[in-house]
Amino acid sequence: MTVVPAYAKLNLALSVTGRRPDGRHDLRSVIVRLDWHDLVGVRLTSSEGPAGVRLDVSGPRAAEVPADDDLTVRAARALLERHLGMSVHISLDKRLPAAAGLGGGSADAAAVLRLLAGSGAEATDAGLLRIADALGSDVPACLAGGGLLVGGAGERLEAVRHAPFHVAVAVAGRSGTGVTFAALDPGEWRGPERPEALARLLAQGRSVDPDLCGSDLEAAACRAQPDLAGALRRLRAGAPGGRWHLTGSGGAAFSVAGGRAEAEALAAAAGELGYPARACRTVTG
Repeated sequence: MTVVPAYAKLNLALSVTGRRPDGRHDLRSVIVRLDWHDLVGVRLTSSEGPAGVRLDVSGPRAAEVPADDDLTVRAARALLERHLGMSVHISLDKRLPAAAGLGGGSADAAAVLRLLAGSGAEATDAGLLRIADALGSDVPACLAGGGLLVGGAGERLEAVRHAPFHVAVAVAGRSGTGVTFAALDPGEWRGPERPEALARLLAQGRSVDPDLCGSDLEAAACRAQPDLAGALRRLRAGAPGGRWHLTGSGGAAFSVAGGRAEAEALAAAAGELGYPARACRTVTG
């Protein structure tokens, strides 16, 4: 069985720029990868009849995975639905928190697509991207990997090369993407300028500007989940050494740090408040 890391993603800056007739929102976002990850393995085998998918889940967050409708299972079925006589066994070591805006489920699904495509399940790059987009708005970015400037509903991807940097991440609560977008007010859309400016800074090798970070979805996420609003207030008041920003629709928040020691101190301060927290470094590959 081939096993690979499925890295968490962080939305450094996210702006909502419009809404499509189909109800999906157009976004502009800067996404980076973190050295916090799940482990995903697949084994592709021959079998008689329709394709079958088996998922085994372990790890500290295993209880958070819906075994009957996990995104990894849906990814495998979508890729294998035209391949009779092939079955897949997925192994998922779940370490990333669910409903935190860190893209754990999307990263796992993207890892399954990459592994299956590399193991003999025929698919072009364009075909994989279409499957990823159908699975969820974060899956294409997780499939691409690296730093990205994202557009459209998540399917338009521009690579952003950047130097590694450190962040502290604290899980302030759980958040639902659907209810957050349902609570979004068009008056909270801020246009693409802020993420695009941050992408230019990163591409130039300059430090992250905290003034450019944050998510247009924070106010809507807090209206939809009042517990998240209170948790963010307590985090910002109790761990004031950093500037805490919501990632995407939450409920994780992050603070950019000047180095590993500062990230560890910020994570420790959040941990003392009772928040699951971790010092992370970005992964550029």
